[in-house]
Amino acid sequence: MKRIVAVCALTALVAACGNGPRDAEDETDGGTPTTPTDPTDPLAVPEAIAGDLGAISFNSTTNTLTVSGLSQDGVPIVNEYTRVPTSFVDGYETFTGQNDPLGRHATAFVASRDGVQAGVVMTGPQFNTFFGGTFYERTGTYAPPTAPESRFDVTYYGNYAAGLNTAGPVTDLLPTTGLDPSVDTPSQTAYVRGLMFINVDLNDLSVEGQIYDRLATTAGGTTDLPNIVLVDGTLTGEGTFSGNLEQDESDPDFPTSDASDIGDFAGVIGGPSGEFVAGGTRITDFTDSFEGEIEHGVFVLDLCVEGNTDPICVNALQP
Repeated sequence: MKRIVAVCALTALVAACGNGPRDAEDETDGGTPTTPTDPTDPLAVPEAIAGDLGAISFNSTTNTLTVSGLSQDGVPIVNEYTRVPTSFVDGYETFTGQNDPLGRHATAFVASRDGVQAGVVMTGPQFNTFFGGTFYERTGTYAPPTAPESRFDVTYYGNYAAGLNTAGPVTDLLPTTGLDPSVDTPSQTAYVRGLMFINVDLNDLSVEGQIYDRLATTAGGTTDLPNIVLVDGTLTGEGTFSGNLEQDESDPDFPTSDASDIGDFAGVIGGPSGEFVAGGTRITDFTDSFEGEIEHGVFVLDLCVEGNTDPICVNALQP
């Protein structure tokens, strides 16, 4: 089981941080797309994206979520999470799970469309570690999207959600009583919300995009985060894709000349006519606001079609 050591926020509340986070069983250099968890399955979630997560099952009709694969979540028995009435991130249902007042607390963000679903789960800090990962899947065969007339590319757009390896605001931790103050009690995870679009070139099978307007919500409040760009992405004949992530050099709020690889993305195109994409991210060391940060993210996006009023689609569909 992988483990992720807790991130240290660079605030006066933190006296010492140690050597930062590590992923004990996933020491990758981030220079190339990651190996699938099951190389024989073309739809397998890559290992770096899946993280500690075994699988999720989200029923959008009954709004129920079951999760397997995280530390102490009842494996091999799946754990059913509780839906939060008001979602933390637009476009995603929020679920939480905690077995008992001293057990780890986990937060999940999930979304589904016709033929795809995806979700990310992250535990809060306890015993110096976090557990987290992203899972996505497609039902049915791959149907490529149709590009606008006289075009060879399509754009998908929507909301982005993620967990971040530092403490977040407390909303539903089970209460503890009579404990020595030195006992290491659970915390909820911080989370990230943002917007995202992906461009898919159906001619050369390349995938690019951006995650922008990113905002982290932690125990100390909210923090603006730099924009992230998707680069070196490749679409396969199965409708899956993967690539690398970099900090956006054009972001005026976080100027940088360092376009080094800071993570991976992967996903799948689904829907009866390729109308949706679902996938995940793993991003590290992307801001000076934290030290040793690790973010596991999820995206479920819609294809831009005529009539969409979102500015991304209005511009993407211009001749």
